[in-house]
Amino acid sequence: MTLRERNLLFKFGIALTALALCCLAFASVSVFRIHSGVFSSLMDSASERGGVIGSYFGPVWDYAAFVSMTVSTVYALTALIFIYRFFEKTKAPEILFFAFFVMSFAFEACRIMIPLKEVNELPSVYLIMSGRLLFFGRYFGLFSLFMASVYAAGFNVQQQKNNILALTALSFVFALDIPLDGFSWNSSLSIANGYPRLFGMAELGFTLVTLTTFFVAALTRGSKDYIFVGLGALAVLIGREVLVNADTWVAPFASLLLLSLGTWFICTRLHSVYLWF
Repeated sequence: MTLRERNLLFKFGIALTALALCCLAFASVSVFRIHSGVFSSLMDSASERGGVIGSYFGPVWDYAAFVSMTVSTVYALTALIFIYRFFEKTKAPEILFFAFFVMSFAFEACRIMIPLKEVNELPSVYLIMSGRLLFFGRYFGLFSLFMASVYAAGFNVQQQKNNILALTALSFVFALDIPLDGFSWNSSLSIANGYPRLFGMAELGFTLVTLTTFFVAALTRGSKDYIFVGLGALAVLIGREVLVNADTWVAPFASLLLLSLGTWFICTRLHSVYLWF
C-alpha cells in the first residue's frame, strides 16, 4: 500500500468519525428535547452493570453512558486527526491498523439508539441493527490492534490490503453471529448479548496475545521503543475496557486519560522508529 493510499484511509476515518459525532449530536438533541429523564429510566431497567472494572468506580451515574459515547467519538476524531498530521509523510505499517483501532471508537455512538428507541417507541429491530454495528466496531478495533502488533513483530508489509479485507470480514462474522436481546441492555447502554463469558474470554485472549506480540517486537526488532509501544497498547486497551463499560461519573474521564496517554506513547515511539526510513 502506498503512502497516498494509506493517507486516503486516514481521511476516510476522519470523515466517518466526524459523521458519527454529528449523528450522535443530532440524536441527543432529539432525545433530550422529548424526554430529558430517559437516561434515569433506562438505568432503572438495566439488566446488569456495564462491566467488572466499572463497578470499582462507584455507584451508577445516569448520564455516564451518554458521556462515554461523547468521549468515544471525540477521542476517535481528535486522535485520527493527530495520527494523520503526525504520520502524513512517515510510512509506518503499524500505524494504519492502530488508526483503525482508534476509528472503531466512533461506533460507540450506536448506543444512543437505546434512548432514541425509548423516546420514539421504535421497533426493537433498530436496537438489533445498531447492536450488531456496535459489536462490529468493537471486534474490528480489537482485531486491528492485534494486527498492528503482528506488523510490529515483522510481518510482511505487502499484505495490507488483503489483511484489511480479512479483518473486516471476520468482524462482520462475529457481529452477525453473536446472539442479541433487543429488549435488554446493561448500565452502559450496550445491548445484552448471548454467551457473554465466551466472547469475553475470546476478547481477553486476543488482548493478551496483542500485548505479548508488542513486547516480543522489542526483541525481534532490537528496539526499546517497542517496549513503550507495548505499554501504550496496554493503556489504550484498559482505557477502552473502562470506556465502553462506563456507568459512573469518573470512568469516562479516567479512560480518556489512559487513551490519550497510550495514544501518545504509541504514536511518538512509532514515529521515532520510522522517522529515518
